[in-house]
Amino acid sequence: MERAAKAVGRLAQATTGSPVLAAWLHRSRVEAVADIADSQGRRVDPNRLRTLLAQVPTRALRDWGATMLALDLMRQMLSDPSPPTFAPTSMDGALARMEEAHATAGPAVLVACGVGFFAHLEAGGDRSGACLAVSRFLAAQGMTPLPLPCLNGVEAIRRAEPDGMWLVAFLDGIARQAEQGEDGLTALLHRWRGWRRRVGDRRSDARIRRAVDAVAAEGVIGPARLAARLRCATSAATDLLEELQRLEIAVEITRRRTHRVFVAEDLAAMLGEVAPRPAVAAAGAVPGIAPVAPAEPDRWVEPAEGVDDALANLERILKRQDPLLARYGRIAGASGEE
Repeated sequence: MERAAKAVGRLAQATTGSPVLAAWLHRSRVEAVADIADSQGRRVDPNRLRTLLAQVPTRALRDWGATMLALDLMRQMLSDPSPPTFAPTSMDGALARMEEAHATAGPAVLVACGVGFFAHLEAGGDRSGACLAVSRFLAAQGMTPLPLPCLNGVEAIRRAEPDGMWLVAFLDGIARQAEQGEDGLTALLHRWRGWRRRVGDRRSDARIRRAVDAVAAEGVIGPARLAARLRCATSAATDLLEELQRLEIAVEITRRRTHRVFVAEDLAAMLGEVAPRPAVAAAGAVPGIAPVAPAEPDRWVEPAEGVDDALANLERILKRQDPLLARYGRIAGASGEE
């Protein structure tokens, strides 16, 4: 419990005031919903989720509703808590179990979270509702400044043994997720600063700086999506992405004239493309010393989270896929929505 509390505290402190918080949250949500869906026996490719959320055209994939399940989980993760007039969801039931356990466990928030998680599963609740409730419960109790998607209890489900101690597995899993989340946030911050240095000395409101922020946030992006973010022509957005590719910040994975898709340099290997490497210096040549870029304040030029856009896009996708959602028991009317 001490290790888990310290890890969660360090992660909460790292997120406070971080200039890449919006980008990290988006990436963390994609990975979290893929893990939660996997815990229910539905294999989901996080990269496919990134392409769908970025509104990049993709081929239809017959995965028996796994991707739609992940998108539905993303919608629940992004949406506000359900009003009392709506039918309670599984996440609401898990939150109620955690609050009941907290009333008896006292100040031990993580213990109450684990006990409520287990009680929800024992009562027949689904795993996704319990996993989604973890981050909201910790934020409601003040352990984190906002719900952090990486804290979801999936590691506890993977590590739990039939005759083992659930609470130990839960605390160990939360500690691991918090440590991995802090490492990911720190790595993204260093990577974003490096990309900004590659852009060079430009004015603070230059479009290319905002393009770097968009690529860092979404990971997968096309010219049309970038043009909508920057409110510029598609041709100008294409030029910006080609410039980012020249600077080795983004990598194109389509190699075609229309519907071009670019990914962030750190995700290129995951999507089957290796970022271009700098030319090797000739034998005997003295490598030049790169000029030191002036220090600049860590200021995110444009909020890149895009919650409203993501919700609107998810609503359009899910509305067209109600038959697929009905196959695994998630239809629009089940949660009281119109």
